[in-house]
Amino acid sequence: MRRASHTSMVVGLLASVTLGGLVAGSLGGCTSRRPLPTVRKDADLAFQVKKWEKAEADYQEYLDRRPFDNEVRFLLGQSQLEQGKTREANSNFGIALDVDPLNDGILDTSAEGLYQSGNREALTAFLQRAASERGRVADYMRMGKYMQLIGHVDEAQQAYLTAAKIDQGRTASIHNSLADFYLSIGDRKRAVERLRMAYFITPEDKALATKIRELGEIPGPTFALMPTEWQQTVAAPTQREVDPTAR
Repeated sequence: MRRASHTSMVVGLLASVTLGGLVAGSLGGCTSRRPLPTVRKDADLAFQVKKWEKAEADYQEYLDRRPFDNEVRFLLGQSQLEQGKTREANSNFGIALDVDPLNDGILDTSAEGLYQSGNREALTAFLQRAASERGRVADYMRMGKYMQLIGHVDEAQQAYLTAAKIDQGRTASIHNSLADFYLSIGDRKRAVERLRMAYFITPEDKALATKIRELGEIPGPTFALMPTEWQQTVAAPTQREVDPTAR
């Protein structure tokens, strides 16, 4: 009887020790898991200092625990793109864009991801779809930029001109982009013409004045030129002017 009692005591003690270890281990695991705000803070800090691998790991952990945070998904994609992980980045950008289809930041970065991947067909299709579905100035400017980068000169010019038309010629940066485009293909005459239009809108822009002087031109009141697209809206004839007999 005494031996049996002793055996029972040993078994009970071992069970107690084992259970205690499991409980301690479980508690230790819980306490080692970072709270979500800490994970996000660590990820953002890594992103700011361009530690892309660390940022990716932390954003991925955050997203695993809160999968519907679209901002974090976009930041995760950016962290991956900075490491050249275009396939993973483009996948995350695609999901982020489905959630927020009018977000220009996501659209711009998605285009950059496709450009870096080297998939020109996918990039062209993406840009064309964005322009046709949304039809905004930003969509055509984005198309102009990337069509120019991949050497599609005619498509780039048409996209920039369409952006200027939608804008009615009111934004200097569009004329500036057109000037840069024309300079890139050696068309100095049309480049200067677009700089004159930009100067018409923002004559106080010092960087623009410097660019004008670098081309051997002199900025001033006589250099300014009302943008073509602006003229069309100002001087658009009425039906009466087109047909005097119209009532």
